[in-house]
Amino acid sequence: MSGSAALGAFVLGLALFTVGARRIETRISGAFLILAAVGLFMVGPNPFLFGMFLATGWAVLTDGVEKVFPVR
Repeated sequence: MSGSAALGAFVLGLALFTVGARRIETRISGAFLILAAVGLFMVGPNPFLFGMFLATGWAVLTDGVEKVFPVR
């Protein structure tokens, strides 16, 4: 995979799951996070899965911090 194709796959996975993770429940985002982690473990370095992992992980982390430290 060329560098520009890898960058495109990463940005696609990041953008797709950033938007999608905002619209679904945290449990489902957590499930996608686990699927991305298992996929990265099984397949190895994959730009799309890495973008998916970052986007869903960030959404789960943000939601967890908001629950622990609620903003009033």
